[in-house]
Amino acid sequence: MNLEQYTKINNFFIRHSTAFSLLLTANRLLTACGFLLYPLLLLCLLTKKNIAMLISFIAIPALCFLAVTIFRKVVNKKRPYEKLPIQSLIKKDKKGQSFPSRHVFSIFLIATLWFCFWKPVGIFLFIAGVFLAIVRVIGGVHFVTDVCAGALLGVLAGLISNYVFLIC
Repeated sequence: MNLEQYTKINNFFIRHSTAFSLLLTANRLLTACGFLLYPLLLLCLLTKKNIAMLISFIAIPALCFLAVTIFRKVVNKKRPYEKLPIQSLIKKDKKGQSFPSRHVFSIFLIATLWFCFWKPVGIFLFIAGVFLAIVRVIGGVHFVTDVCAGALLGVLAGLISNYVFLIC
């Protein structure tokens, strides 16, 4: 998005406090949704005594999350509120490390893992992930490329986790 688009969006949310509150609430709820459902998935695997899948669904995501975190630090891409003269709607003091979006990476990774285990929850999380990506862009903390890369890498990490389980 460019400065004009961000300005229009910001002005809309500043004028409509209910919409602004909904945006912030959506950011928190969608983030929490993914992070609450991940331990639930691990618990399901544990209760089903599916230890190979459990190990794969812990180890590979942890390594991928670490790799994404290191990559973000190395690339150190500026955030929209650093590149453009805008005030982000989602408050963030962090500088750089915008690419890829770790929030979106995480929810798409978790969605893919759930999809491999139980498709309905996976589909729900993919939809939640799309909404989270939109919220992060509208909120001014990520560019579209950041969230698209996060989604793609999250799905890839989830597929790798499932593949490792299948070959073990």
